[in-house]
Amino acid sequence: MMRAETESPEQPNGQPKTYRAARRAFIAACEAAHVDTVARLYPAQAPDGKPLFMDVAPLGPRTAAKAVLVLGYDAQGTDMLIALLRDVTLPPDTRLVLVHALDPALFARVTEDSAWPPAMLAAVATEDLSKTLSLAVLPLGRSGEALKPVLQARLPKTHIVVLPSANDVEQARGAIADFFAPD
Repeated sequence: MMRAETESPEQPNGQPKTYRAARRAFIAACEAAHVDTVARLYPAQAPDGKPLFMDVAPLGPRTAAKAVLVLGYDAQGTDMLIALLRDVTLPPDTRLVLVHALDPALFARVTEDSAWPPAMLAAVATEDLSKTLSLAVLPLGRSGEALKPVLQARLPKTHIVVLPSANDVEQARGAIADFFAPD
């Protein structure tokens, strides 16, 4: 039986299942959308012996006063991030920061360093959100409340709200649109 060109043993039916396949799909979607990414190297390797990364794709001006930080954790989160990249339209003076594999070790099912994800999230706050005055955190598929203190410590003048977890792309789009809606 022949596979379609979009399929591979790691990616049956075109759906990212493993960390490696999901990362490739996310990077490809960013390239197609002409969005640059920043990769942060995890200190341990994946089971395949290759490195693990958390990838960040910021959209909109760095000086934006209002921003949404979208956190993907797994294959379902990857699919939602990719869908957002395909049709994202931002209002003026807003920023959308997409994070793929906030904890790449958890995604790849290797021993985790629990201090690494908060440290990298703090770096994202400093590098990508330092001018933001109003920030919404949108976790995909799980709670993000534990992340608020990390962000607040790096962004003390920013009003931060953690939005309810989005379990599908329509919920994610709605939450982003509601947050960016004029007051």
